[in-house]
Amino acid sequence: MDLRVVVHRSLTIGVAVLLSLLPVVALMTAIWPRLLTHLNPYEILGLLAAVGVVALLVPVTRDVAERLLDRYVYRKQANYQRTVRQASRMLTSLLELQPLLQFVGHTLTSTTEAEGLAIYVKDRHGFRSAIEPTRRPEASFGIPERLPDEVFDAIARQRDALVSDEIARERSTEGTQQLHETLVTLNWALVLPIVFDDAVIGAIALGAKRSGDPYYPQDLDLLMTLANQAGTAVKNAQLYAQVVLANEYLNNIVATINSGVIAIDPTGEVTMFNPAAEQLTGLPAERARTHGAALLPEAIGGPLVGTIQTGTARTLPEVELSDGTTTRPVLCAMEPLRDPAGRILGAVAVFSDLTPLRELEAGRQRAERAAYLEKIASGIAHEVKNPLVAIKTFVQLIERRRDDERFVRDFSRVVTREMERIERMVNRLRSLSRPEDRPLYLVDLRRAIGNAVESLQASFEDKRLAVDVALGDAEVQILGDHGELEQLFLNLLINAQEATPAEGRVAIRLTSSVDHALVEIEDSGPGIPAELLERVFDPFFSTKQRGSGLGLNICAGIAAAHGTRLRASNAATGGACFIVDFPLATSVHAVRT
Repeated sequence: MDLRVVVHRSLTIGVAVLLSLLPVVALMTAIWPRLLTHLNPYEILGLLAAVGVVALLVPVTRDVAERLLDRYVYRKQANYQRTVRQASRMLTSLLELQPLLQFVGHTLTSTTEAEGLAIYVKDRHGFRSAIEPTRRPEASFGIPERLPDEVFDAIARQRDALVSDEIARERSTEGTQQLHETLVTLNWALVLPIVFDDAVIGAIALGAKRSGDPYYPQDLDLLMTLANQAGTAVKNAQLYAQVVLANEYLNNIVATINSGVIAIDPTGEVTMFNPAAEQLTGLPAERARTHGAALLPEAIGGPLVGTIQTGTARTLPEVELSDGTTTRPVLCAMEPLRDPAGRILGAVAVFSDLTPLRELEAGRQRAERAAYLEKIASGIAHEVKNPLVAIKTFVQLIERRRDDERFVRDFSRVVTREMERIERMVNRLRSLSRPEDRPLYLVDLRRAIGNAVESLQASFEDKRLAVDVALGDAEVQILGDHGELEQLFLNLLINAQEATPAEGRVAIRLTSSVDHALVEIEDSGPGIPAELLERVFDPFFSTKQRGSGLGLNICAGIAAAHGTRLRASNAATGGACFIVDFPLATSVHAVRT
């Protein structure tokens, strides 16, 4: 028998007897003389016997009253099965953590009539009090902000309820003594662990019962059952809170992006439809969710359903999408949604309006054309101005010096030379634009290169340049224009000859593979600065003091007309290297003739 209960009951009986006899003794003392006068000895004995019986009935009366009070005020006789059944139903229906914990606390306090209750739940910072303090006004029940470490260590070690009275009776060690002192200080009679997946995720602290009774084994069975059910419910509530938070983040992000986002499940139901999708399709989100994928524009709805059926991602580079008033070009990417096992859960489409990009591209092209025309106009003005200055000077002097034969001869020679200079520049400008396709014929690249080298042989010898020519023995035929190809190689060799110092070297190599011929022209000059490699083909751009800046631009145009691209680089030895990669006639003849 519990000593605490015996002492409690003994004191209750003693106090009840004393309180019952005091009024009787006082009354008997006051009326005793009159009793002796009016009552005979038998009547007085009967009265005293009645008083004694009343005094003896006081404990019985106290017990009956205590049972009635305990039943209706303090000691609620918990219905184990009903309590567990009701708690299970509520714990499976509550998904938010705070209402769940409030329900658990109310259930435990109403079942045990404990003097106080505290619930601690684990978060990133440890075990913290998770609900408002619950204690009786007259009770000294402690509720610290954090669960004491010794309490957590004990429940984590034994995964069972901690009963303060049982700990006091255990063999005293330093750990159990400190644990018991903590429980007594806080007035915690019982601590229940909240366990999920064999890990402690919380704790429930209960004060002593108001009745003074201990927690009996049947109480512990009920409370541990409720705590175990609460463990699963608390973990589900925490996971639900994380899902809700992640969903809110996702919805906020999707709602703020400018691209349309539409997601559907395997049944075709629309599960996501952001504001940008409403704007681009002209469909209200609520209507899209109600009618499903069948209501989506065919340009998106059909491929999106197909993505679920095939399970493969797809990209629609450009499709027309109308909102009912405006048709826009959109870029659409679609991906299947899968679970960790690889099963398809749906598909999502992300599509962006290309109209702003098109407008930017059009603006950029207009700006480039304007800058290009400005550059050409500036170059033409510069190239034409110099000869015109000489011609203008002679024209101004012709009236006064027409009889000077030497002046007339100089005038004729200078004007003719400058006019030829202007004519050459005009011819170069004309070669920059070739609106019509000229007929192409079978041409041997070796012959075009050889003619260009022969034309500059005297210039090479004058600068004492070593010219290495490696053209091979077999014909290398392409479809092209012999005159233009000769001009291409002549311009490249002139650049190489001008860039190479005296006694330097110029190399021309021609190699061929199955379907391509590669021409490389390399010099031993200073090379091209890396930052200028992409600009050397721009019109009127030149690193020479008196260069027109049209030669390499014309070469690039000739190369493009022959289905290839002229590239500039720097050789390992330091000089410049120009490379042209021609398709052979065998691979392009069917296309170009």
